[in-house]
This record gives sequence, structure tokens and C-alpha cells, in this order.
Amino acid sequence: MQNHLENLAQYCAKLCVIECCGLDACDFSPIHIASYCLSREPRYPLRVANEIIEQAKSLKANYGSKGASAHGVKINEINERLSDQRVDKLAETLEQQTTLAIAILDTEKTDDRHPVLVWDRQPNS
Repeated sequence: MQNHLENLAQYCAKLCVIECCGLDACDFSPIHIASYCLSREPRYPLRVANEIIEQAKSLKANYGSKGASAHGVKINEINERLSDQRVDKLAETLEQQTTLAIAILDTEKTDDRHPVLVWDRQPNS
């Protein structure tokens, strides 16, 4: 399983570069999260979305205010030091926004039509 939280933050850095502004550079809107899921696993984007939710819960359980550490966390790759309360807020935001992204992804189902390729058609005589 990939570490989606770091990769998602990099992917959602739309407002500035993450190395400069940290998580303040990120736009974790559902459409960006859905796009990230599709970019990682085009055939199974819901699997990625569920992994994001699980990783967010794990982050909160380990580093949040009621977590095992309860001291927050420093993430050098995204230039961010998070207090335990900020970990809680980030994890909750990711869970909520990813749940909304799942709703977007769930509407992108195919309608069971099979494509007809142009070169497969035989000319009518």
C-alpha cells in the first residue's frame, strides 16, 4: 500500500509549492482527491479513496490529540510541523473530503456499452 497522505498533499498543492507553504498550499477539495485517486488507480479509484481514509484515521490515532504519541508530527517532505490538534483537523478534513470524493467517483461508472472501433467496421457494399 502506498503512503497516500504525502502523495496526496503533493498532488493537491494548487495554491503554492508545498516546499514553501506546507499544507497551506493544498486544496483538498473532493474533485482534487477524486482526480488523485483516478491518477493512482484508474480501474479501482475507490480502493485508493478508502486507503486515504484509513491512513488519515491512522495518522490521527498515532499523532492526534488522543493518539499514542499526542505530540503531533513533523513531515519534512512537505515542510510541515503539525501539532496534535492540527493533526486532528487534517485527518478529519481528509476523511470528510475523501468521503465526498467517493461520491464523485461512484457516479463515474460505465453504462456497459462496448466501444465500436472505427477500423472494425466493414464498408457497406
